[in-house]
Amino acid sequence: MNENQNDIKYYDDEIDLRELITALWKRKKMIIAFTLIAAILAASFSMFILSPVYETNLNIIISMPDIYQTRYGEYKLPITSHEQYINLIYSNDVLIDTIKDMGYNTEEVSVANLKKRIVVATPQAKANTEQNIFTLTVSAGTPEESLKFAQTLYKNYIEFMDVMVKERFINHYINHFNVELASQQNTLDIVKETLAKNEEMLSQTPKTINAKSNVQIQSPLAYGQDYIIPVETANPNYIKIENDIIENKQSINSIESAINKNTEFLEELIVEKQAVDEYRETGRTEKLMTSIISIVENNIYLTSTPVAPTQKASPNNNLNTVIGAVLGGMIGVMTALFMEYWFKKEIK
Repeated sequence: MNENQNDIKYYDDEIDLRELITALWKRKKMIIAFTLIAAILAASFSMFILSPVYETNLNIIISMPDIYQTRYGEYKLPITSHEQYINLIYSNDVLIDTIKDMGYNTEEVSVANLKKRIVVATPQAKANTEQNIFTLTVSAGTPEESLKFAQTLYKNYIEFMDVMVKERFINHYINHFNVELASQQNTLDIVKETLAKNEEMLSQTPKTINAKSNVQIQSPLAYGQDYIIPVETANPNYIKIENDIIENKQSINSIESAINKNTEFLEELIVEKQAVDEYRETGRTEKLMTSIISIVENNIYLTSTPVAPTQKASPNNNLNTVIGAVLGGMIGVMTALFMEYWFKKEIK
């Protein structure tokens, strides 16, 4: 019996649950006051201090091909994934043009700030498949500004992509045809030199061989006697050189035809490059005028026309009020307990 009593320990400073509830109930007005004040402050801050944010969504489909079929040949596009294509919407050229078109003050809205207002969401793709649908969300201070921002950003993105693909394509084939023409001209010079040598060699080669051949024609003479006519033999070397000359001339015609065609292509591409250079020199104020067919507008497009948001995305006044009330209640409870037990200890 004594051993069991010795094992029982009593602590004077233990807090009973009933005492805890009683202490909170005693100061319920203070807790309610803290809760209401914090809720009112949070609601006021959310409604009058925080700037409203409106969001517009763009659903973009990207189905760019790997190879671009053109009259100049097959052009393999340098970008290999749809995700790389959509990430180009963050390019400085796109954002700078958007800032200018939106009429933003460049001192207040920088490229970095504008980039933070753009979010690209990629839905989870199925296994072994590449996702090609992306949701682009832009934010602004008013519904009208948000819609205009989304439309302007998308327009500048499509224009940037179109110019980039065409410019890379033009530069690629200008280099390609320059190399081809240099190679073809070198081959043409060699063939022409070979032709001249063959023609000179042909002029010095006899058509026939002087020695009599073994082939003879017998013809009857008068009174039943025969006579023999020797036949001259054609020179095989002469025939070989003559055939080589024909092949040389055919090769020259073929190479010259290819050179003329490639020269025509190169001249066309130089004109296109000048159009791109003028487009950039004028600050991209006008749309690029080129005869090259665009593959961007047909392979990057919106699923539907964007609309202005009907309600703001943030701040959420109701949520902020509830959060303020919870924090105020917690502070009120802590204050009530502190006052109850701190002063209780001092009295003891």
